[in-house]
Amino acid sequence: MSFLFSQIKSMPIPEGDRLSSLAQAPYFRDMLSASLKQPELVASQLQYRIFNYLPLWVNGLMGLRNRLVKRLGFEVGQTTMTPKEDHWQVGIKAGFLTVMEISDDEVISGAEDRHMSFFISVKKTNDAVTVSTLVNQKTWIGRLYVNAILPFHYVIARTVINNAMKAGRI
Repeated sequence: MSFLFSQIKSMPIPEGDRLSSLAQAPYFRDMLSASLKQPELVASQLQYRIFNYLPLWVNGLMGLRNRLVKRLGFEVGQTTMTPKEDHWQVGIKAGFLTVMEISDDEVISGAEDRHMSFFISVKKTNDAVTVSTLVNQKTWIGRLYVNAILPFHYVIARTVINNAMKAGRI
């Protein structure tokens, strides 16, 4: 399936970056990179332009996910990662995520429930954007959940980045 996402590169996980310092075993971590056509954008603009435009099928899957996992104690609610405001600062909600750290080059957002802690970093480096996910799995249910959704995560993460590139948003 990599031929569908040939412009998106899976990257080795760096040691010592901010997300690495948040990792607590057992955890899942990945990192994807894509070239920018608009290198003047800051990290918050990149996050917005990537995740504000989820395909309808992704929103449908998130709705199904919420109905299935609500009884297991997972946080459910908003399925988007769209902020409520144009001006980003620490503490604002970007959909189901809360902005934890922000600079021109990187936004780190997160969400937590009793089964796992989820973090996403959108980082701008010169002419590329790197999107990295970290999921700390707190319980065996969290571990089962992460393993069950990995194939969906693989496709969804690459699709939303690819769509942003094709539409010229990033």
